[in-house]
This record gives sequence, C-alpha cells and structure tokens, in this order.
Amino acid sequence: MHPFITALGIAAAGAVGTLLRAGLTTLAVRHIGPGFPWGTLAVNLLGSFAFGLVFAAARVRGGLSTEAETILLVGLLGGFTTYSTFAFQTTEMLQHGRLPTAAAYVLATNLAGIAAVWAGLRAGAA
Repeated sequence: MHPFITALGIAAAGAVGTLLRAGLTTLAVRHIGPGFPWGTLAVNLLGSFAFGLVFAAARVRGGLSTEAETILLVGLLGGFTTYSTFAFQTTEMLQHGRLPTAAAYVLATNLAGIAAVWAGLRAGAA
C-alpha cells in the first residue's frame, strides 16, 4: 500500500476513534452522571483491550497487514485513547522482566503528566 494511502487511512481512522471516544464519554455522563470520569475509564479500558486484540491478530496470528495494523493501532485506537499504547508498552516491559523500567515509566507518565497539566493551567492563566 502506498504510504500516502496509509496516512489517509490513519487520519480517517483517527477521526473515527475520536468520535467514538466523545460519544462514549457523553453517554457515560448522561447515563451515569458527572461525579466520576466513567467515560474516560471505559474508553481507556476498552481501548487497552482492543489494542491487545489487534496486536495479537496482527503479530501473533499474522492476520493483518502492517498497514492495517498501523491504521488500527495508531489511527483508530490512537484517536480513541492513547492510554492503550501506554498500557501496552508497560505490559511489554513487564513481560520482558524490566520491572524497574516499567515502574519508572508508570510513575513518570502519571506524575509528570499531572505536573504538565498543572504547569499548562498556570501558564494559560498568566
């Protein structure tokens, strides 16, 4: 497949993933309530499961082309949630016995992410 066609596929799938994320989050707030981020939790868990499923189909079973794998993982699931990539990368580190690296990645991602949001809020309010 031509790289330009793959890029268009990634963009289109990313748009679909984004719309699915917005829809699921909206449904969760409407039906469960706004007191807890249930929509985000649902998106992250569903996206993580789907990432594992697609990766297994592509790499373990060999059922997907490299282009299809990229379109689904980077485009669709990247638009749906990047948490699935974080969860997958952490799982890979754990499977390869890299516990200190996985722990550092989890801590850095979460603590630095919260700090970055705080810094952005401060910078944006200044």
